[in-house]
Order: sequence, then structure tokens, then C-alpha cells
Amino acid sequence: MALISPAERELPKRAHHDRRLLAAPFAGRRAGLAAAALCAAPVVGVLVAALTAGAPDWDPSMVRLVRDSVFGLVGLLVVGGGAATVLGVAAAWLVTMCAFPLRRHFEWALTAPLVMPAYVMAYAYGGLTGPLGAIPIGLSGFTGAAFVYALAFYPYVYLSARAGFASQSVCSLEAARALGAAPHEAFLKVALPMARPAIAAGAALALMEIAADYGAAAYFGAETMTTGVFHAWFARGDRPLALHLASALLLAAFALLALERRARSAGGVAGGSARWRPLPRYNLSPPAAFAALGFCVLLVTLGVVAPFGYLAWLASLRPATDWTALAAPLGRSLVLAAGGAILTLGLAFAIARLMRASRKLGAIAALAAGAGYAAPGAVVALGALALFAAARDAGLVGGLTGAVAIGALMWTYAARFAAAGIGPIEAGLARITPSIHGAAQTLGASVRERILRLEAPLAAPGVAAAALILFVEILRELPATLILRPFDFDTLAIRAHVYATDDRLAQAAAPALLIALASVGPVIALSRRIAAGRPGAAGGVPHTPPSPATGAA
Repeated sequence: MALISPAERELPKRAHHDRRLLAAPFAGRRAGLAAAALCAAPVVGVLVAALTAGAPDWDPSMVRLVRDSVFGLVGLLVVGGGAATVLGVAAAWLVTMCAFPLRRHFEWALTAPLVMPAYVMAYAYGGLTGPLGAIPIGLSGFTGAAFVYALAFYPYVYLSARAGFASQSVCSLEAARALGAAPHEAFLKVALPMARPAIAAGAALALMEIAADYGAAAYFGAETMTTGVFHAWFARGDRPLALHLASALLLAAFALLALERRARSAGGVAGGSARWRPLPRYNLSPPAAFAALGFCVLLVTLGVVAPFGYLAWLASLRPATDWTALAAPLGRSLVLAAGGAILTLGLAFAIARLMRASRKLGAIAALAAGAGYAAPGAVVALGALALFAAARDAGLVGGLTGAVAIGALMWTYAARFAAAGIGPIEAGLARITPSIHGAAQTLGASVRERILRLEAPLAAPGVAAAALILFVEILRELPATLILRPFDFDTLAIRAHVYATDDRLAQAAAPALLIALASVGPVIALSRRIAAGRPGAAGGVPHTPPSPATGAA
């Protein structure tokens, strides 16, 4: 029989004691569960409404709509998502494992397309490649949407793949070199298999973004399930068909979320080094180094320089009155983004505290929040509409106008993005050890005092990061705002969308440019966060884009 030391006997008791110190009181658990329920309610509303809406009238035009929506989305996932994955993996391998001029600058520059929402990039390329553009090739339809998706979403794969490559063991790569493997052989046979889970996680995030997008697909006239939902609800007035399409899109998003979480939990192939050392970079030959440099320059140019520069040029041609006319949409956008971020932070903080206090209840709450984040904005908005219709039929509310519509819109934002705030807040709360909680209890601090004077200050950096992320995400949100906004309540995203769809691209440039500029700060912060891409480096550990169940990039 194995002997158990007294210290080992105390471990279960100590762990139980630590959990008790971190455990939230009943009111705190109730708040966390209520926050999770608010996040999941629109998703549940869509599914329930689809089950009770009855069968659509399947005339030939509806059959074509559903067929084109499904095949269009699948095609964009394969082509656009596949191209984004290839571009992201190639860029990550070059900047992590190869030596070429300006490599350090491209480590952060390759994340720059994150400042451009896909629909803003679509507006820019629609003008650049239109009949009067600098490159009159007529980029539109499926090809235009796939091209924009590849450029807009490859950074998700790049960030995740780069973290996967940077975390690999030196021993495996040195062994491949010792056996005479060329750089491309080491990449295909050693590095790529070890980084496969990280690559799959990043690719799943990119696919989720493609499935959720409405603006770029609608602008180029590409058929997807999201555009199909809008067409069925608003153009045809067929509520059952719209709800059925929305529920099918929701199930597809859940499948991608499950793929992403499975990839993150799969882990990589273990290496044999006991300590971390700088990765051996391949010294490329002059032609190969020039090709690597050209590839990175092309990605940055196509992903941000060309569309941003074109929009800035268009905006500079407009008179000052056009900028003055954006004062009201800008103010509304800021109010919605600030109010939605505050509400979302409250829900995220409650769920993060519950995750710290109870593993099982926290997992349920995180899953509920992840469901809201995985669902496209149009689906969450339809779920909110379905719940509002049920409340109106019960006589609980009146019309969806004015302050009621603003409240419903902020609730939709909170349900959509709460998961994006949980990760940073939870990381901040992780700094509060059981001993700190025990000391506060010993000093007689109440629960309210512990939250205000202990948890909030220590979690402040994580809360600030979450607030920045949420503010920008809400500012950029288009489909949910289109569905739920009050009449004549335009935001920057709405104004840019209306101008662009009316072929008034010169007027759309200014609001689109303001949306892109608002994203510059968060992207710079993210780039600094991933600057040290390897354990043992000056900056710490590699950072991957957070999972939708724990936070969003």
C-alpha cells in the first residue's frame, strides 16, 4: 500500500477551503445565473419561435431562396474561409520561423486588417474595382464576398497559428534540421501537425465571422443564410421562413463553436525540451527572403492600406457639410456603444464571479454566454423580436419604439457580446487569491465592500480591456442595429450601409472611415499584447484569440 504523507492528506481539505473562500453568496450566484439567462434568452427565443411558427409556404421562389442561401454560405465558408486559413497560416509561419527584412514590424502589421469591419472593406473594394475605380475589374457577388472575407478574417487564423508555432518545442525543430529537413519539409511534417489545434481554433473563429456577416454579403449581392433571413422577413414578410433559416444558421454557428472549443482543448504534440529557448529561425536565401517580404507587404496593402487609403481619399473630397451631418449618427453610435458596453460589462462581471465561485454553475453560465456570442447578430435580434412579440401579446409592453427599442437594442448587444467581456474580467479576478479573500473576511468586510474595495480594483485592468473590446464591437455591429433600431435612428454603421447600398460611396466613406478609426486603439493594444510570442520571452506567454466561450479578440 502506498504511504500518504500528512501534507498530501491536507491537499483536498485545503482545496475545499480555497473554494469556500472564493464562493459567492447566494445573491451573487443568483446574479450570475440571471445574467447567463439574459444572454441566452434571445437564442432560446429563436428556437422556440421557429418550432411554434408553423411551416412556411414552400412555393418555388422560397425553395430557390433557401437553396441559394445554404449553398452560398457553404461556398463562402469553403472558399473565403479556406483562403483566410491559408493566408493566416503562411503569414504566421513566416514571421515566427523565418528571418527576412522587416520581420519584426510585420508581427504586428499583419493584424492591421482587424481595424476594418468586413462591410467597410467591401465598400472600399466595391469602389476601387468598380467601373470608375482605379482597378475596374467589377469585383462583386460571390467572388467579391470571398475576396473580402479572406482579407478581413485571416488575422484570426494568423494570431492563433502564430501562438501555436511560437509555443512549439525547440527539440523537435532542431531534430528536423539535424535530419536535413528543408524549411518547407519541417513546416509540413513537424510544425504544422503540432500547431494543428491552434490553426483549427483560428479557422473556426474565421468561419463563425463569415457565417455571421451581413453587410459585406448584402453589398456584393452574395446569397448567404444571413441575407436570406433579411430577405424572408423584410422583403417577403414570411416570418416562419425567416425563423427557420435563423434557427438553421444558429445550429451551424453552434457546430463551428463546438469545433473551435474542441480544437482549443485538443492540445498540441508535446515536445521534448525541458526549458524554453529562442526558436531557431531559417535564414532564407535572398530570393526567398524577398518573396516572404513581398507576401507580407501584399497582405498588409490589400488588407488595410488600399481600402483605408481609398476611403480616406474619398472622404477628403467631400465638403465640410457632409462631416457635420455625421454629428447626430456619431452621437447615437457613441451613446449606444457606451450604454451597451456598460450593460454588457455588468452581465460579464456577474458571470465571471460565478465562474470563480462554482465550477459547474460557472460552466453553465459560460456556455449560455457563448451561445449568444456564437449566434449571428441578425439571429440574436430576431430572438429579441420574438420575445418582445410574446410580451406584447401578453400585454406586458406596448410598441417597440423610442426608449423601449433602445433598451431592446442594448439588451441584444449584451446578449451578443457578453462572452467577449468574460475572459478579460476573469483574468483580472484570477489575481484575487483565497488568502486575500480570507484576510478580507477576517477584517469583517461585507460582500458589498469586498466587491467595491477588493475585487473591482484588482480586476480593473481586465475590466478596462473588456470595456474597450465591447465598445468597439458594439460600434461596428450592423445587422442587429438594422433590425431593432427605432425609426430614423441612424448610427455610423447604418448611415454607411444605407449610402453604400444606394451607390453613394463618396458619402459612405466618411462614416465608414470613422468606424475603422475607432478600432485602431484596440488593435494596437492587441498587437502589443501578442508582441512577445513565446514562453520565456520578455513579454511572457503567447496569446491566442480568446474563445467565444471565454472572450473575444
